[in-house]
Amino acid sequence: MFLIILLGYVFGKAFFDLDNTILNKITIWIAGNVLAFTAINSHPPLFKELKSYFMGYLVIFVLSILIPFILKKFNLIKAEKGIISFALMFSNGGYLGYPVVEALFGEEYISKAVIYVIVMTLLSFSIGIIILTGNIRKGLTNMLKLPMLWGFLIGWVLGANDLYWNNLPFFLSRPIEMIKDASIVIILINIGVSLSRIKIKIYDLYDTILTTIFKLVIFPIIAVFLVKFMNLDPILAGVFVIEVGMPVGMNVSFITEELKINPALGNLLVFVSTLLSILTVPLLYYLINMI
Repeated sequence: MFLIILLGYVFGKAFFDLDNTILNKITIWIAGNVLAFTAINSHPPLFKELKSYFMGYLVIFVLSILIPFILKKFNLIKAEKGIISFALMFSNGGYLGYPVVEALFGEEYISKAVIYVIVMTLLSFSIGIIILTGNIRKGLTNMLKLPMLWGFLIGWVLGANDLYWNNLPFFLSRPIEMIKDASIVIILINIGVSLSRIKIKIYDLYDTILTTIFKLVIFPIIAVFLVKFMNLDPILAGVFVIEVGMPVGMNVSFITEELKINPALGNLLVFVSTLLSILTVPLLYYLINMI
């Protein structure tokens, strides 16, 4: 997977003069949405699974708000605490999380990763944006604009009523299947291309390293205790811990750029955490198996 990301990175650097907006749109609206839709539709989540992930992520979400506040209060970070909070609460649980979960647990468990991403995205793109910008209306509006939210809901409703995408007429099911099968590669290549577009400035390195330690090490360890406390099914617990341990989401870079709130730090957080996750994700998987 990381080799495919590297391929996208090299390709992005080689054609740096070309805009990758259309690739982002394809990833968000087509590849990611179809992958989430088919996963949820084929394996509709139980309400107790949704509830467990919501309660578990809520702890991570609250810590994401409290920790930067405490660090700022004791002058342990220089950056705006809103950016650090948003980076801690928003993981690359979809673009990178889906292929990682598929590789570690199997394709049928992508649906569990989708549950986590939906819960995470709803909270971080509503309350998280409010914390980052101080704009309540912007946070709530952003939540309703999420394409994956509607793919999730449609797939869940249809699947819960035994209406599955692969039972559609061939001329519809076959294109959906082809997009689903290609989506992982599209997503990974787009991660690489997006990383190649990030402009790195090292003066925010201290805040980046400290945030990355919380993101890739401390939060996943907390997640291990959470799933044990909630007594989750081993696979469900494993998916939750892996998703918590994903690097900072690509959208942190996009949003800080769009809102012009220290985009250099947003870019660096995404780049460094993604790079270091090459080491931490395999170690985290071994940790899950040990417990």
